[in-house]
Amino acid sequence: MRENILNEIKKLIKEGNTPQWMSIKEAVEVSGLSESSIRRAISRGELSANKKGRWLIKSEWLERYLTS
Repeated sequence: MRENILNEIKKLIKEGNTPQWMSIKEAVEVSGLSESSIRRAISRGELSANKKGRWLIKSEWLERYLTS
């Protein structure tokens, strides 16, 4: 199942449907993880993110987190 999710994310990124920068809400939609899981990963330093008024996550950072 995890492989299917990763393949779907890679497909979205390759098609250009996923923005380079995502909000936590967009990361939740793309990854299928809960918002609290994403926020926890950011606070633990497991998922890179920038705080620019709100948390922004690069699609490649999310992909790296999901594949690690």
